[in-house]
Amino acid sequence: MKTIDILICTLNKGIVRVSDILMPPREEIHYIVSFQYTDDRYLDLVPPVLKERADVSFYTLNGQGLSCNRNNALEKATSDLVMFADDDTRLLPDAYEQIVHTFDANDIDVAFFQATTYTGKPLKEYPDAPFTYDRRTTLTYSISAIEMVCRRKAIQGVIRFDERFGLGTQFLTCGEEEIWLEDALRAGLRMKYFPARTVETSTMLKKKMVYVDAGVQRSRGAMTYYRMGNRAWLACAKFAIQSSINGLCHFWPMMHHLAEGIRYMKRTK
Repeated sequence: MKTIDILICTLNKGIVRVSDILMPPREEIHYIVSFQYTDDRYLDLVPPVLKERADVSFYTLNGQGLSCNRNNALEKATSDLVMFADDDTRLLPDAYEQIVHTFDANDIDVAFFQATTYTGKPLKEYPDAPFTYDRRTTLTYSISAIEMVCRRKAIQGVIRFDERFGLGTQFLTCGEEEIWLEDALRAGLRMKYFPARTVETSTMLKKKMVYVDAGVQRSRGAMTYYRMGNRAWLACAKFAIQSSINGLCHFWPMMHHLAEGIRYMKRTK
């Protein structure tokens, strides 16, 4: 019987939603709640059930930054498998059985599944067939942390979310999942996608933000540099030129922000 730790990360007022996403207790599933707060007044909002249920471990973390929060939750994990969740992410009723069967039937470290909205609509345009994720893979969609399930021992102490990236940071406001995947490839983890739904969420994805948001543009430049080194300059220039030709943005503002991301990565660790 495999056990799963569901790592729930939330910030400030989001803590009030966490009790609504807990399933009825079952022996195989444990919840680790990492609650970030920026002011002590948010501590008064913690639902009592989070400290009362035996299947919930509750931790507080002063500050903000989703990557830091996920790292904190992962450090507390002890189960066979771990999956990342937000404060609006619910496990589907048959997800546990689906996840365990997948890991029993495949020699993998990380599995990618599908997520839906609360109305049952797929969160993205997912591939229809399973595939192995490696250096040869060209993705037609972006992988989100809530879609991942990992063998704990394969990632704990091996891979962390890069805390320079992600929601709650001031400069590189996204990209933490892409950097995590790059680190997973460098670590040689065995990863595979499966067209099965495991979670539902209220989150709706914001498309094409890279053409209008400076933080997303800086993140793209930083991610490109992380993967390609100094070749990122040419890759980013090509992206900015093509985006401008397609009428999606102006070249110079886009290139300026892409370059800011590259320079930031060059001077930080």
